[in-house]
Amino acid sequence: MIFKCSLILILILSTFLFGQKPMFQEPFSPRIANYEISVKLDPETRKIHGSQILTWRNDSDDYINDLQFHLYLNAFKNELSTFMIESSGRHRGQELDKENGWGWIEIESMVLNDQELKSRFEFIQPDDGNQDDQTVLRIPLDQPVKPREVITINIDFVARLPQVFARTGYKGDFYMVGQWFPKIGVYESAGERYAVEGQWNCHQFHLNSEFFADYGVYEVTITVPQNYVVGATGVLINEEQEKEGVKSLTYYCEDVHDFAWTADPNYIVIEDQWRHVNIKFLAHPGRETQVERHIGSAKIALDFFDDWYGSYPYSTLTIVDPRYRAFRAGGMEYPTLITVGSFWMLPNGLRLPESTTIHEFGHNYWYGIVGSNEFEEAWLDEGINTYSELKIMEKYYGKEEGSMISFFGLNIHDTEMEWGSYVYRPKRDAIFNYSWKYYRGGYWAFSYSKPALMMLTLDNYLGEETMKKVMRAYYDRFSFKHPTSRDFINTVNDVSGQDLNWFFDQVLYGTDVLDYKVNSISSREIPQKPLGIFGNPLEESMIEEVEDDSSEKMYSEIDSTSEEKTKYLNKVIIAREGEVTFPVEILIQFEDGEEIWENWDGQDRYIVYEYESENKVISAEVDPERKIWLDVNFLNNGKTVKTNKAATFKYAIRWLFWMQNLLHYFTIFG
Repeated sequence: MIFKCSLILILILSTFLFGQKPMFQEPFSPRIANYEISVKLDPETRKIHGSQILTWRNDSDDYINDLQFHLYLNAFKNELSTFMIESSGRHRGQELDKENGWGWIEIESMVLNDQELKSRFEFIQPDDGNQDDQTVLRIPLDQPVKPREVITINIDFVARLPQVFARTGYKGDFYMVGQWFPKIGVYESAGERYAVEGQWNCHQFHLNSEFFADYGVYEVTITVPQNYVVGATGVLINEEQEKEGVKSLTYYCEDVHDFAWTADPNYIVIEDQWRHVNIKFLAHPGRETQVERHIGSAKIALDFFDDWYGSYPYSTLTIVDPRYRAFRAGGMEYPTLITVGSFWMLPNGLRLPESTTIHEFGHNYWYGIVGSNEFEEAWLDEGINTYSELKIMEKYYGKEEGSMISFFGLNIHDTEMEWGSYVYRPKRDAIFNYSWKYYRGGYWAFSYSKPALMMLTLDNYLGEETMKKVMRAYYDRFSFKHPTSRDFINTVNDVSGQDLNWFFDQVLYGTDVLDYKVNSISSREIPQKPLGIFGNPLEESMIEEVEDDSSEKMYSEIDSTSEEKTKYLNKVIIAREGEVTFPVEILIQFEDGEEIWENWDGQDRYIVYEYESENKVISAEVDPERKIWLDVNFLNNGKTVKTNKAATFKYAIRWLFWMQNLLHYFTIFG
């Protein structure tokens, strides 16, 4: 499933020869919301002036009596917006400049069927009732939009970009322009996803949420000063030199649900190729040494995703490395354009450039091609994407050393980092939750970390071959659609041939934890000649009188003439400390090197294993191959009766915890 990218030059040429827009032959999406936008950047005022033609189709059987739009930039308008209240003016460790940092968007005109709609505007707050929030606009209509009707709305708007604070904005001459235009919400009819009746799915802009929109075709013309270098979603199909020192660039992209662009006169452009994909890297002076790391990891991600899930259906990938002190524009994803982040002289053993590039590229699949609702089920994007990242990092960087950190002898894997994030707060909430409703904190833990560990645990349970089939089927079935958690679970059950609802009910929808441990190990010598009275002591023929050194008398069985080796009764008790039940493997080791593997369904509170042997049990370990990444306490997984180096694992975990917190401070994932 791939766009006919090899024809892109022919299509562009046909545009110039015949005056037609380049159209691919077969749409991959319903193309419900289509935008033709012209926007001009004014660097002096930090404003963008735009006009757009929105062609929107009512794809339902409902008569729709209003329209709803996202006005995301109003999240940065004042301290009373929902975003600012939730964030307290801070995002990813950075504080908003409250003198010069504010941003906003204002619609100057909105016309439908020759009727100006501006007088009907009303801001609504469907999530929290905050009357001061202006990120969702509702427009009541005189005449409803009929089923399957296509309407055209002409909109003029002006926006002031905030100083870079949360994903979008400016810093000096650098501009990262995301969530920047009036964007129509998603209308869901009854039975679609979770809708009980026809409704708009148009959430406010929150601190811990991202985006959800319908697919369409975007044609965007961007006018900037002549010396600016521009990167954007899609393919550059035209460039014209205007008067007064400006130029206009037109970008085109089909079957996407968003559009972003960046501009900076200081960009250094590096281009590369992966199969049908043109890779463009926009770097800043002083960080050229990091370019190959980003491009190399992007190619690795393209390889893995193509093999595991399906083809990348676009012909371009633009990677943006934000300028110094604009770091918070990094670590974000848009269709065919991602932002990353690197540092001057960053050692190769600290793989932040690699993990960030791989992670942000992956969003082009789980947020882009599979249109997950990140407001309501963030894990379907962030969690599945983090799982993909962990597998790639382990496969390509983790064989000989730590996949995330390999520095001065310290080796830490990316998976261990996510485990550290989750176990810090394992019972605070369930994965399945609206992204802004993790009221006790833990958005990262329950949207990224725990879902990724859930997916890894499922991968190990089903086996990689089956899991690969599951993921490819999910991608094939829901590309350019809006799936739910239930759609994913049904795909797992269908492809695996198992009913795994018991697993998801506990781990996805529940808050209990998984924790199995080795409770105890004991070995008792079995006497060769047991002492005592056996049989009827009145029957003298059965016993003989024996005199010990102290002249006291006792009764004993008649000795056997054969010599027997010492035997032991070994007992190992495995316990379930958490409420989540899951099948576990147990490795039992004896002092002569013998190993016994046991499989326990994990249902009871504990299980006892007994072994009669000439050798003592010296150790036992639950999940020795570390397949169950949901286990919240690896320190109790093993027990030994001999001192060995494994005890130092306790201190490694402490290091992992502190390094995890340190890296999360710098991490810029979107």
